[in-house]
Amino acid sequence: MPNRFASVLATAAVVAVSTLGLAGPAAAQVIPAGSPPADKCAVVPIALERLTGVPTTTFSAPALATPQAAGPTGFADTVAAGRGYEISAGTISGDTRFGATFVGDVAGGLPGVLFSSVDYAPPSPGPAVTNHVVGGEWALCGSWGTVFGTFTDGTVRWNADGSLADVATDVAVLGGSINGVALSGGSGTFGGALDHTPLAQGLPPTVGGTLQLQVSAAPAAPPATGAALPDTGGLPFVQLIGGASAALGLGVAAFVVRRAS
Repeated sequence: MPNRFASVLATAAVVAVSTLGLAGPAAAQVIPAGSPPADKCAVVPIALERLTGVPTTTFSAPALATPQAAGPTGFADTVAAGRGYEISAGTISGDTRFGATFVGDVAGGLPGVLFSSVDYAPPSPGPAVTNHVVGGEWALCGSWGTVFGTFTDGTVRWNADGSLADVATDVAVLGGSINGVALSGGSGTFGGALDHTPLAQGLPPTVGGTLQLQVSAAPAAPPATGAALPDTGGLPFVQLIGGASAALGLGVAAFVVRRAS
């Protein structure tokens, strides 16, 4: 990774971690909406190591399957215990909070790191409040590749004292690749729990749960043209045309000779 890029990512992570204890005004978004999935994922190990002092360990594990063109392939990943955090409260505009950001190490079918930025309304959690997911983005990355998409629906339902919430969201897969196979799309869910009790000690909220995905492989690219004819081992098309032209020329010459004699 170029030093300049690493510096930008480190700065983003520092900004994120510096806002972790905010329980009042919303913090700035960690990374702009619409940023490349790889940029989102690059923030995660930096933030997790600063928070826990332990480097990410799941990123280098391989995917357990490769998507096939015949039908959707399913994967399930669980946020590792003690490795899921809210790193930004996002920003409030009108009746919606944008960019509440969560990161985590995940283990399972697609092990690696998970970045998610969620938009929801009403903009503030609280006792017995239900926040409705209205948008957002996510990216999952590992040595096997990257999968990314959006949040399409869901709820965050808080308990009676506003300390714990049940999270249930729907996601869409927009693209990526797994083990070198490009993806055409897919869908999934994330279900888990969000814990705000650490805020009382000035620590960031924690998150845990399972991401389940059904992804489809993109259609294979058509074969390249202009090469040897299939299954013949013959000459390239241009050479065949040249040979045919020469043979046609000889035939015409023989016909003219016969007509003249």
